[in-house]
Amino acid sequence: MSARDTEKATLASGQLEHLETKDTAVQEFVTDKEQAHLRRAFDRRMLPIVCVLYVLSYLDRGNIGNAKTAGAQDDLGLSSSQWTWVLNAFYICYVCFEWTVLLWKLLPAHIYVAALCLGWGAMAMCASSVHNMAGLVAVRCLLGIFEASFGAGAPYYLSLFYQRRELAKRVSLLLGMSPLANCFAGALAYGITQIKHGIEPWRWLFLIEGLPTVLFALVVFFFLPDGPGHAKFLSEGEQTLAIERMQTKDRTAKNKVHWSQFFAGLRDYRNVVHTLIHFMCNYSFAGLSNFLPTIIKDMGYSSVNAQGLTAPVYLASFLLCVLAAVVSDRYGRRGFIVAAFATMGCIGYLLLAIVENEERTGVRYLGVWLAVCGVFPALCINITWLLNNNGGDSKRGAGLAILATFGQCSSFLSSAVFPKSDAPFYTKGCAIGCGFTGSIVILSLGLVFTLHAENKKKDRLHGPVDESMQFDISEEGDKHPMFRYLL
Repeated sequence: MSARDTEKATLASGQLEHLETKDTAVQEFVTDKEQAHLRRAFDRRMLPIVCVLYVLSYLDRGNIGNAKTAGAQDDLGLSSSQWTWVLNAFYICYVCFEWTVLLWKLLPAHIYVAALCLGWGAMAMCASSVHNMAGLVAVRCLLGIFEASFGAGAPYYLSLFYQRRELAKRVSLLLGMSPLANCFAGALAYGITQIKHGIEPWRWLFLIEGLPTVLFALVVFFFLPDGPGHAKFLSEGEQTLAIERMQTKDRTAKNKVHWSQFFAGLRDYRNVVHTLIHFMCNYSFAGLSNFLPTIIKDMGYSSVNAQGLTAPVYLASFLLCVLAAVVSDRYGRRGFIVAAFATMGCIGYLLLAIVENEERTGVRYLGVWLAVCGVFPALCINITWLLNNNGGDSKRGAGLAILATFGQCSSFLSSAVFPKSDAPFYTKGCAIGCGFTGSIVILSLGLVFTLHAENKKKDRLHGPVDESMQFDISEEGDKHPMFRYLL
């Protein structure tokens, strides 16, 4: 061994000894029993509120697809291109206002989120009173503005309460609320569209599904904690412990932005890869929400039955999101799980794209199951993977902002490639979905092998790291010698 290598080894050994001494004190201060108690408290008292909010947000944005199947497009006299603009109005405003995710670091969550909830619920209800394209576009724009900050900020908010190995299950449960919301939407639409009195069924749909959101804003205002140190359901001592356990490994102060980390997040190639994966997942995330009832209806089912047939597909997708989260939290193999589910989605889209036979409805409906059940878990785990591998809140916020802003842009594409003229098979939209999900497999596996190489390089330079160790990376972020990327 050269003198230079000897010096490196000595420095690494000394640094590791210092970190072990420091972090042992932290680990002793917050015992395993106390950690488990705090996790259970957040799971029971905070997580359900955020999950209900996610269900309500996707009910209110996704019911436009059910409204179309229930006759909204025909009643308003809109062409396919005009309907595309109705859909894109939401996404344009959603993308333009996703920068407001930064306000989660600066404003009290219970006030900010309650205001967002009240705003998007009111806009969802207002959609029931429109009589032309301009009115529908206006309420969809405002809906996008109010929902933008919540949709992008909710996973970040959970990262304030849960450590890296605890996060995937909670974030995937949260994001899994979107297929669950679509399941509810299908079931609700099936029932609501039976109403034949007074206004048109699609107007009842907007009105009834928007009202619970407005009422839930009160629950948010009184019960949503601003952070682990402001949780009213914890004692003062427990609040201190909740803060202490989050001050290690990947944590910085909530109300402080470390700009060096923030700009490092904007430049990080890993965040670019996660954004590309999200872009391709979100194509289906938005497209299926907007057009799945129409795709199933054009298989030969009635409007009412098409609404009902979406529900079991989305329920299965939600259950797979939870399963993927549990497995990835236990084994940490985020990338392989993303690749596996993307492969399932690719096969589903392939069936939809190549089977153009009206008598083979069963095969096409199987394709719907595979596409939905593949895409949603892949999207959930990808976001968790990004949160895990960005050290520090500021860099994590930057990565999430890139993913949410640019990844959301595929919604514009999905809004335009399922026109009425492509009925009943929608080959173009399904072929693009097949190509995108296949690309996700390549990108996720490529990132796994790259991160593995980077971990090996750190092991050579600084020595291996025990996964149970706790260490403060608030200054260096994921460049810290002891930080290892989750694969």
